[in-house]
Amino acid sequence: MTSSRGGADGDVRGDVAFVLHTHLPWLRGHGTWPVGEQWLFEAWSSSWYPVTRALLRLADEGRTNLMTLGVTPLVAAQVTDERMRAELDTWLHVEMWRSEEQRQATWYLGDEVGALGSWYWRHFRDLIEFHHEVEAMGGLLAIWSRLQDDGVIEILGGPATHPYLPLQPDMDLVAAQLRAGLDAHERWSGRRPEGIWVPEMGYRPAGPVADATAEPTAVDAFGTPDLPRLPGDRPGLEELYAAAGVRHFLVDAPTLVRAAGGPDRDWTVRPEVPDPALGDPYEVVHDGVLVGASDVAAYARDLSVAYHVWSPSEGYPGDDWYRDFFARGSFGLHPSWRVTDKSLSPMDKAPYDPDGAVAATARHVDHLLGVLRSTLDPRPGALVVAAYDTELFGHWWFEGPTWLEGILRAVSDDPHLRTTTLGERRRRRPPTRHLNLPESSWGYAKGHASWVTPETRPMWQGLRACEDRWRALPPGPDTDDDVARARTQALRELAHLQCSDWPFMVTRGNSPDYAFGRFHGHRERFDALCHMVESGAVDTARLADWEALDPVPEHI
Repeated sequence: MTSSRGGADGDVRGDVAFVLHTHLPWLRGHGTWPVGEQWLFEAWSSSWYPVTRALLRLADEGRTNLMTLGVTPLVAAQVTDERMRAELDTWLHVEMWRSEEQRQATWYLGDEVGALGSWYWRHFRDLIEFHHEVEAMGGLLAIWSRLQDDGVIEILGGPATHPYLPLQPDMDLVAAQLRAGLDAHERWSGRRPEGIWVPEMGYRPAGPVADATAEPTAVDAFGTPDLPRLPGDRPGLEELYAAAGVRHFLVDAPTLVRAAGGPDRDWTVRPEVPDPALGDPYEVVHDGVLVGASDVAAYARDLSVAYHVWSPSEGYPGDDWYRDFFARGSFGLHPSWRVTDKSLSPMDKAPYDPDGAVAATARHVDHLLGVLRSTLDPRPGALVVAAYDTELFGHWWFEGPTWLEGILRAVSDDPHLRTTTLGERRRRRPPTRHLNLPESSWGYAKGHASWVTPETRPMWQGLRACEDRWRALPPGPDTDDDVARARTQALRELAHLQCSDWPFMVTRGNSPDYAFGRFHGHRERFDALCHMVESGAVDTARLADWEALDPVPEHI
């Protein structure tokens, strides 16, 4: 049996913590294509399934403490939804049928691209078979729970609907988001998570909260707004995490570097690994720190390593041999061209070569293994945290799950390195350094620029207005009458309004119309439900429709 658990005291192997964040907003019933349920099915089949299949293979080899997997409550709710599980099976069969169409289109596509139809047919046949295996084992959540129980992974939880916490002035709402999310996690996994992936790696220290509804006093060259502060001090987020039983969470490298007195820089560029003898402030990322005066630990994504895989400007998925996500031809084909040359239009690129792509993943496994050795060998017992969205592996980077399985196996086999979960690292090497962290995120320029812009300011203003209206609702008895149901559903709509995805999608130009539509749809339903509560006149038919559309968070 091969194990990546720590050895005896004094073991100086370098620790490598791969951490994946599995999140999508609530999509069931909110559109199909190009954004909506299609987005869910693509992530489910191309990322969550292949990553899970890789973990099962590694677990069968006896490997443990391989990685940390964040699973948001919204993902957990969607992968257990009976209709979505059945629809995924239908969707996969349609994708296999599209492969047959592609196989018949050699007259237009050429023999090489047409022949990929057969390859895709086998690919989707295998996914359908795996889907049936997963269903027979009780679904994804049952498998992830079993992998955690067997010591293969640690599962991180999170707030109920993925809110951007640094800009939330109501601590009761923050506590409610945490409580609802952690309670839901405990119900499906059988244990309360020790760690969370904080949405957008957002952090705020104790003090006044920035007012996202106000005009900024200044905006720097990176678009980061200097926002006025609301009156009154609030506790640092770590205090709310501690009260909820959370022991560790993720931040981005600049958060710890700034806390350690390091200079700011262009964080879109991969930092060089400093000479450990120089005492560079960047060294702080190589272990956890205790936040403020608390016992809650923060671990930082190491950009000097993580950016080799994916960054705003570079990374392995841009290699010439990998499949180009955007090259789909003009008939809605499966992506069938490789990156080739980034200056070429999609139809001018070389046809995708699956064997060539697999060979490229082996080269990139060897490359990152070398990076990890060169980083950790001079730092005995130190830590590297490589954190990514799960959807990078398979959805955006088609070959990513193959690479991930390869690097986990390579690190686990290396006598100088060891894979670890965040929880296992903390148990083996508890952090002792206390730092006061600055307000930050993992967004552009590591501040609020990815969520607060002139375009999103009306969304923040609308959200604050809804929160005010919620607090002003008349109290009612804890009963199952229609008014109580309307109040509960209004709170669900408010929770979805707080989702960080909506302003992010607007700011980054990722289907902004869908984001605006979702935000305004939840607000319209919220306002109508509040009116029902205020008036006592409940439209039970509309209420039932909205309960069916947005049934989560279930226990709110």
